[in-house]
Amino acid sequence: MLIKQNNKKGGEKVISVYWFIILFLVAGAIVYMVGSFYGKPYDVRQIEADLLASKASKCVSYAGYLNEEILEPQFLENFPESCAITFKGAEERYSLKLNLTNLSSGERLFETEKGNINLKFSCGLKGENLPFCLERSFYVIDKNNNQYRADILSIVGRA
Repeated sequence: MLIKQNNKKGGEKVISVYWFIILFLVAGAIVYMVGSFYGKPYDVRQIEADLLASKASKCVSYAGYLNEEILEPQFLENFPESCAITFKGAEERYSLKLNLTNLSSGERLFETEKGNINLKFSCGLKGENLPFCLERSFYVIDKNNNQYRADILSIVGRA
């Protein structure tokens, strides 16, 4: 009966080769992840436009009912501030437009636009450096069950 004895030195050499291969794989993965994370800047204009539209829609209605305060003239004059939306120092990057239409009469109750109104001319165009436009429409009722449609256009330009 023959019994082979393992050479301890040879076994250690094989383990050290595998150890270096694993080390190089881990180091390569870390370099790749850091490069992909910091390689290009993130474009968060879509998220900003969505947040802007959501904040405006919450101001217009709550649980499907119209906020009666938005029909007052002083509310419309200071529309973004009345809804706790501020464009401090970045008015040229943002635009917010709100229309409210009575569905039974077809009458537009109001239309207000704040921010950089020139951004809306870039909506519908394709390009990387153009502003991101987001349109939202929803229906609300008041306490007397009158039906309204609210249209919100939020636009976020490049920084």
